[in-house]
Amino acid sequence: MRKTDILRQLQDADSRIDATRTTIETLEGQLGQRDALVAREAEIEGLRKELHAIEAQQRDLDLQADDRRTKIAADEGKLYGGKVTNSKELESLQQEVSQDKRQLSAIDDQLLILLERSEELTGQITELTDRYQRESDAWNASQAEAIEKLEAAKAALGAVESQRSKTAAQVGPAELSTYETLRRQKGGVAVAPVQRTCQACRVGLTPNQEQRARIGQDLVLCNSCGRILFLALN
Repeated sequence: MRKTDILRQLQDADSRIDATRTTIETLEGQLGQRDALVAREAEIEGLRKELHAIEAQQRDLDLQADDRRTKIAADEGKLYGGKVTNSKELESLQQEVSQDKRQLSAIDDQLLILLERSEELTGQITELTDRYQRESDAWNASQAEAIEKLEAAKAALGAVESQRSKTAAQVGPAELSTYETLRRQKGGVAVAPVQRTCQACRVGLTPNQEQRARIGQDLVLCNSCGRILFLALN
């Protein structure tokens, strides 16, 4: 087998290793990432806190309303029970009852507003909770899928790395050193295929270069980009 054939196999293995490592890094980054769910939980919690505050206000206003009704009933009992006969006392009681009724009406108005907001919040919480459950189920499924893909990618990486070691063992130290140096310098691509021109930089080859690349026993470097030239044999 030509040296360039081995180096091309090594290049293919390294490319698969690079791609698989990128896949692994991406999948690992996906695991545990639940920012969207956390944001949804915070949104629901915020609405629940508002609802609890409104319910507390409702309870307080209900107590105030009960107190006003009790007082109104007692004062009206005095007014119409015949026990109070003094005109000034009667007038004062009537004014007090009228004021209490106005205050009771205002409390009832506030309770109505709070009731409407409470119903609105309850609907929003129900809708968001249902949405959260769907999103959580989808997230759990995506996590399981990512874990499965991650395990497969790690297994594939191990197999390719093992094959890569076997391939690298077939290359002499000098050629391997040249290959590794070029990979670092050329963005991971040390071997360039030839189809009349170097396919990495598109610069034409001399007949001598093309012939030597065809034989493939010595490393022929592109005069332009410096990569190892590989010419496939039909």
